[in-house]
Amino acid sequence: MRNLLFVCVLMLLSIPLSAQPDNWYFSISMGGCLPLGSFAETNPAKAGAGYALMGFALNLDDTYPLSNHWGLKGMVMLNNNPVDRNGIGTMMEGRMKKLVPFTEAERDNLTLTVNSWMSNSLVFGPVFSLNFDRFALDFQAMAGMNVTYLPNQKLLFKPSSGSWEYLQHNTNNVHISVDLLAGSAVMFKVTDKLQLKVAIDYQRSKSKNSFEELKTIKANGSTSVENLNSGSTEVAKQVVIGSVGFVYYL
Repeated sequence: MRNLLFVCVLMLLSIPLSAQPDNWYFSISMGGCLPLGSFAETNPAKAGAGYALMGFALNLDDTYPLSNHWGLKGMVMLNNNPVDRNGIGTMMEGRMKKLVPFTEAERDNLTLTVNSWMSNSLVFGPVFSLNFDRFALDFQAMAGMNVTYLPNQKLLFKPSSGSWEYLQHNTNNVHISVDLLAGSAVMFKVTDKLQLKVAIDYQRSKSKNSFEELKTIKANGSTSVENLNSGSTEVAKQVVIGSVGFVYYL
């Protein structure tokens, strides 16, 4: 394995290098967003499970060259990951049954609504480039801010009597955290100003989901709300993003 890696490095070094263009360049790319670790966990018994499924990513970045091999890059990212309804629904039902048990015959009185995970990121960092005649390689390490829009899951139980209701829902819709990213890209020359880009990036952030469980009681024309329980869970968000796009030199 070491010999193979050594040969690959020699082959790269043997290809004639060309100077990096000294003007700005930007790219737009899109592709798949694969969740990893606890973010991809769909087992309700696992603490910190994110129930995230394969999603979509859209990236826009801008790079300013500092030398022949180094540059400074800024990137805006949009990620969307659907949620596994069966997993998150089972988890919420289990939490509910500890306080408000129900029978299988009453299951039709349950309503679950849940959105996808969404996040916006703004990251900056250095990029190292190897430029050849027909293609270029980029390696980057970046950090910044991640804004996560939570799935906003809601479980509602309305018994047939109509005298009371149970609600379990998120109390926060957005969480902001530090975003870390590392990745690489290969870019193939199409014209003097246009390149085809194929990239892969690893991104890590986190999310805190706060929730509460409420029981609304209706009696004698009045309504009262009882707070049954509240708490929070933390989810470590890890994704690998594979994308394809175009690079344009100004």
